[in-house]
Amino acid sequence: MNFEKAAHFIWKHGRLLERRIFEYFFLGGSKENIIAALQAYQNEDGGFGNALEPDLRAPGSQPLFVEFALRTLYDCNIKAPELASKAYEFVSKHADLASGIPTIFKDSINYPRAPHWDNPLSAEPSIDRLTGLVGLLKWQGISHPWLDAAVDVCMSYMMTNKFEDAHTILTSFCLLESLPQTGQIKQLYDKLSTELLISARFLRMDAHSDEYGLSPLEFAPSPSSYCYKIFPQDVIIQHLQVLKSQQSDDGGWQIRWEPPGETAKWEWRAYVTLKNLMVLKWYGEIN
Repeated sequence: MNFEKAAHFIWKHGRLLERRIFEYFFLGGSKENIIAALQAYQNEDGGFGNALEPDLRAPGSQPLFVEFALRTLYDCNIKAPELASKAYEFVSKHADLASGIPTIFKDSINYPRAPHWDNPLSAEPSIDRLTGLVGLLKWQGISHPWLDAAVDVCMSYMMTNKFEDAHTILTSFCLLESLPQTGQIKQLYDKLSTELLISARFLRMDAHSDEYGLSPLEFAPSPSSYCYKIFPQDVIIQHLQVLKSQQSDDGGWQIRWEPPGETAKWEWRAYVTLKNLMVLKWYGEIN
């Protein structure tokens, strides 16, 4: 793995957000610069827009973008109270505790987007999507009676439903992590990790597979991750070894899905390259 070529790829193709994150983790940059870069995507309604998630090129706020922003802070272990409070106002305004919140709003059809966002279910309210947003807001330290009620709804949903998609399970773990680790939380953790995750769609346990999916390193990007103990050590090691070998000649890593255009492709590749460098750093593969 060539760190210098990966860094060059990020400088060449990454957005300001990815460059700020790279600076923070590898060059002594500041948390404040990451927050400022994210705030540039935040709209007046508290939501996030402006193609923050590169597969949807919409300028207006979308729940998908809010989750991307909050997940970025989570990945960087950054608390941003002002930004998160505004995001909470957006989520609480658009979510219904009986049905959830859509991934993308119906007006997103007016803008370029990746083929996978043409699924009409993406615009339907979902407790699955709400669970991820609620968990990320709780992790940020947001405290509000509506959010407490939303936690209860999502917890009840998790206890009574069988998740079949690894993406949903990933966001559910985030909610569990944000709560006091009671017996109930540990019971749900075991349900997700031992009963549901291993057989879930889009879990990519085969490190050599070229298919799209979430690898164990998505769930456990560092040895201190909440989900680290789910996966055998030899599986983690194999995925790390294969990850290092998959760097392209141009310094970046490839993506496994069809983006809406060339701009999105390069943005995603820079993002994935950055995330891979962070994982390799946390596992001691980069000095």
